[in-house]
Amino acid sequence: MKTIVKKIILVAFALMPVFVFAHPGHGHESPLSLGHYVANPEHYIPLALTLGAALILLGIRFFFIRSRERNRDNP
Repeated sequence: MKTIVKKIILVAFALMPVFVFAHPGHGHESPLSLGHYVANPEHYIPLALTLGAALILLGIRFFFIRSRERNRDNP
C-alpha cells in the first residue's frame, strides 16, 4: 500500500507543472474569485480528480481497518 501511495505522489508531482501554467482568461476576471475556479476546467478537473482519488484512498483504508478489526474480534 505504501508503494502505491508513493507512486501516486510521484505522478502528482510530475504532473504539477502542467496544472500551474497560466491559461487564457487570466485578466478577464478576478483570478482569486470562486467563479474563476468554477468556470475554468483547468482548475476544477484536477481538483475533482484529486478529491476523488483522496476519497477512494480513504475508503480503501477504512475498509481494510474495519476488516482487520472484524478478523481480530472473530478468531
